[in-house]
Amino acid sequence: MHKQTLLFFQYQRQIFGICTCCGEFFRLSDCKVYQEAKAPTDWLDKLEKDERKIDLEEEKLIEALEELKQAAREKGRNTANRMVKQVDKVFHPQKLNPDDAKVIFHPVDYVVFNGMKDNKTEGLKNILLLDGEKRSTEGKKIQKSIMKAVDKGNYEWITLRVENDGGIKEE
Repeated sequence: MHKQTLLFFQYQRQIFGICTCCGEFFRLSDCKVYQEAKAPTDWLDKLEKDERKIDLEEEKLIEALEELKQAAREKGRNTANRMVKQVDKVFHPQKLNPDDAKVIFHPVDYVVFNGMKDNKTEGLKNILLLDGEKRSTEGKKIQKSIMKAVDKGNYEWITLRVENDGGIKEE
């Protein structure tokens, strides 16, 4: 049977015709046979239609899954924030976002860039230096020294730029 099928297609390559429109020769094997009326639906058409339906349903399921994932992320974030509020005795009582804080521990415990995460359009509200109550005399002196420097305006803003060679230059 296999050999006969192969022979059938080889013979089609040897059958020629003349186009009625342009008068050129063509091989029967190069023709695309069609009729103007729509062909009756066969098993392949039905299969392709079913595949399209399945693809559409799959897309809907993927969209629904993404929405569920987003809702779960939001719920998880809210739950985490509630739990952090119960544990956090530093930032939430001051109505500060812990994500805005940078821990340095010395000479102060935290530098808080208030509004950095929440107010992306408005920018920073202020910069806070947070420090716990110091028990040692040296710690109290450092706190007072920092407060005096800030009150007197004894601080500078310096912008540094890293060069291609690794060097740092002041702008």
